[in-house]
Amino acid sequence: MKITIVGAGAMGSLMAARLTLAMQAQSREPGATPEIERVLLYGRPSAHLDAIRKHGLELTERDGQHDIVRLEVSSTPADVDGSDLVVVLVKAWASADAVAPLKPYLTRDTIVLTLQNGLGNASQIRTALTTDAGIRPHVWLGVTTQAAVRTAPGKVRHTGTGITAIGRRTTLVHEHLSNLAATLTDADWRTVAVEDIHRWVWRKLAINAAINPLTALARVPNRAVNADPDLWQAAMSVAAEVVHVGEAQGVRLNQQQIIDGIQEVTRVTGDDRSSMLIDLENALRTEIEAINGQVVRHARRHNVPVPNNDLLLRLVRAHERGHRPISGTKEDSSYAGELDEAIRG
Repeated sequence: MKITIVGAGAMGSLMAARLTLAMQAQSREPGATPEIERVLLYGRPSAHLDAIRKHGLELTERDGQHDIVRLEVSSTPADVDGSDLVVVLVKAWASADAVAPLKPYLTRDTIVLTLQNGLGNASQIRTALTTDAGIRPHVWLGVTTQAAVRTAPGKVRHTGTGITAIGRRTTLVHEHLSNLAATLTDADWRTVAVEDIHRWVWRKLAINAAINPLTALARVPNRAVNADPDLWQAAMSVAAEVVHVGEAQGVRLNQQQIIDGIQEVTRVTGDDRSSMLIDLENALRTEIEAINGQVVRHARRHNVPVPNNDLLLRLVRAHERGHRPISGTKEDSSYAGELDEAIRG
């Protein structure tokens, strides 16, 4: 299997490292035919990719262990040619721009797996990769509770170990899906193939909606959501709204599982800052539209009141406008750099 990871941010780099280490281990087994033939980390040109190309990726595990992993990296779309699996790990709002250049090099047999935050990514990817003849790769859904941060160019720290769930738009778990889950699990990326992937996606949406904008606006690390009574109450109100919208959408969610998930994420990631907080601090576009924004849009469709999600959406939007140029101004050209950062992951 030839695998490409699209998005050379912390998560993309971590996944590429896990798969590369598995490929190297398989190649050392006497007489074995490696299941993974190639792993490519694809992203826009950046200091991070340059550092990996020159020195390898410095990966710091949760126990403090340091490893240097030699990754194959590229910013050339043609290098993706022949990939059996393409995993998309860019910012949600950059989905279409990230995958569109790859369209000539993917086939109807290619599997494109999104492990991004929020809702709507798969639809954007399908549209961007559909040819004029109506042909496109298979696009599968996935969510992951793995976590990582990029500490410097060429350096990534693994901050949270979790599970990844993958599935299709239908409930059928066929052999190909199960085999992919097994391949990723063998690469130390614990993965399950599930029938109810939409429930998994909505469950993570509820957790992200409750943690990310609150930590971003309050400018606090993740652990504060669980430690501060006001933030905790706000998180519970936001999550409860997502549950109601999910049910209206036909996705039954267990509210206690979501509460447990919020507690687990804030405990495991502790002093780490959410990606939304980091984006606001760096005057970058956040994923608020794909997270709370999608909750609000689905809520309006079903006439479900979501005042807390709507307020967070408006506050983060206003915060973004306070740091970013108004569209149409001369400074608007700075968005090219912002897009580069999003596609890098």
